[in-house]
Amino acid sequence: MSFSVAEETFTCIRSPPFWVPGAPPASWLASSGEQLMEMDEQLCLVRNRIPHGSNTLEIWKLLDYSSGDWLLNHRINLSGHLARDLRQSQILRVIGSFRSYRSTRKKIIITTSMHKIFNKYQKMVHTYDPRSEALETILSITETHSIPQYACPSSRFGFIQETLAPVHRTDEALSSDLAKVTREILLRLPAKSAILSKFVCKQWFRLIESENFIRSYFQHKNMDKRPKVMLVVKSTGQLGFSFTPLNKCLQEAPSHSTLLDTKVVCSKPCHGLNLVSTETKDYLCNPCTGFHRVYRNLGPNLHLPSRMPKAEEHAFTVGNKNVGLTFSPSTRQHVIVEIFYHRKDFKSRQYDMTCALYWCNSWSAAQQISVPPLPVNDMPPAYVEGVLYWMSEPRLGQCCEWTIVSFNLAKRTFDVVPCPSWFARWNSRNRCRAFVVELEGVLCAVLADPVADKLDVWKLEHGQWGRAYTINLEACPGYSLKTSVVMPLAVDPDHGRILLNTGRKIGLYDPVEQTILNLHSLDQVQAASSPHLEMPSTSSRNSLTCSKEESAAEMNRMDSEIIPFVPMLYEESLACYSSVRKAKMLW
Repeated sequence: MSFSVAEETFTCIRSPPFWVPGAPPASWLASSGEQLMEMDEQLCLVRNRIPHGSNTLEIWKLLDYSSGDWLLNHRINLSGHLARDLRQSQILRVIGSFRSYRSTRKKIIITTSMHKIFNKYQKMVHTYDPRSEALETILSITETHSIPQYACPSSRFGFIQETLAPVHRTDEALSSDLAKVTREILLRLPAKSAILSKFVCKQWFRLIESENFIRSYFQHKNMDKRPKVMLVVKSTGQLGFSFTPLNKCLQEAPSHSTLLDTKVVCSKPCHGLNLVSTETKDYLCNPCTGFHRVYRNLGPNLHLPSRMPKAEEHAFTVGNKNVGLTFSPSTRQHVIVEIFYHRKDFKSRQYDMTCALYWCNSWSAAQQISVPPLPVNDMPPAYVEGVLYWMSEPRLGQCCEWTIVSFNLAKRTFDVVPCPSWFARWNSRNRCRAFVVELEGVLCAVLADPVADKLDVWKLEHGQWGRAYTINLEACPGYSLKTSVVMPLAVDPDHGRILLNTGRKIGLYDPVEQTILNLHSLDQVQAASSPHLEMPSTSSRNSLTCSKEESAAEMNRMDSEIIPFVPMLYEESLACYSSVRKAKMLW
């Protein structure tokens, strides 16, 4: 008898030819020697002939449900010495067949259970090769049961199939052609459209929410490893900012309503999420979907005299803090690492700072940890494989050399990494700036020389420093190190061009031609006014350039002004953190 789930009906199927229609089984023992099973996606019936003295197992296959035709597919001979354990077993079951990855030959799996002594039962798994007729025991265990000796012990062996599918799914939802096509279509949708597709039906909701789909979406959208750029612009929403693709900004004229009036600094993407920082808050964001969480800083009151001197501000620093975003592979969650300066005095070389961790999958308070062994400078950290790296500040503390400070999230410890040997010992006459970046998944140390107007980029691979790039900027207007801090963001895998960001300009540097293809420039956009910072005049095209005689304070001051648009690298992903609080959207 069969039951159709689709039609919800029962149907009788013709019996195998060895069953006489209408005749009852010869005995209970005879009927117990037969079992139904599935093999090679077909219904089979196993007939145990041992009780009848033939020492064979027969496997009959149903050829057609409508006609009820059966075929004797296998006859297993159990008369040999190796089959003795099978003949003596109280329970003998065929549970299926398999083919190993080394061979395409099919092997049939047979399980047995046999009472040995008192409450001890021996349970075994055997394989049978239909081609060579070879029997092999692959597993034998002895178990203790409290059941009476006359009861039949279960073999308790069965097949499993490795899958990422959650429970409570129908076979149709998992394996149908429609489901597979739906999944492929959803993988190709923009992130926001994929999120909205969750509300189409329950099946789509479960699919899009699954970790397997989220990982597949991330891999599919970012397989080309090409840098993707968005701009952070002003918004009338709760956050005060939102995200817009760079291509859209190039096609539309800038509107005064979209010009930022708050300084923000953006991290590079870390496992699908970015950190957007203002002077008082940090925002964990997915710019593709609108997900965000807000974290308030633990630093002192902004109006205290300990505020960072304005001469030290530039496009990549905000306030008295240095914040990085890292990721824990073991817990699968992002972590914000905040270093906050309460005091910074370059004359006396005295400083005071604190360090805290924010676990992004928790609403609990920040966790205070020990401070780094060296003070860090004001440039953003670099994230590489679970470790954050900062460049030290040689103007503070006892060490007058540039050294890289690392934080290993798994160990929750700080350490130091020596800089390349060519890094000069810092002195007050040295106008070079050193910082770290991540390029192509590798930690890089950058020395910016405003006199030579070039960036020397070295990369750390296999514990050794090697020269990666030399970026000459003398012939690149708007990217001069005399007037700007220039940060390498990424490397275009197609042509080897390096994406550079000054905060006001973003462009692709060609190492061969030593030229820059400008992607976006803010020089033509009227800067937003601020009640806290004095804005330079925009009446002249030269208002954003400085002569060699201008002071470093003036150059840094012009770099530190509120920038109408802030470029940000991102990765297309569906990454987010669930919360019982009401969902928030950036737009």
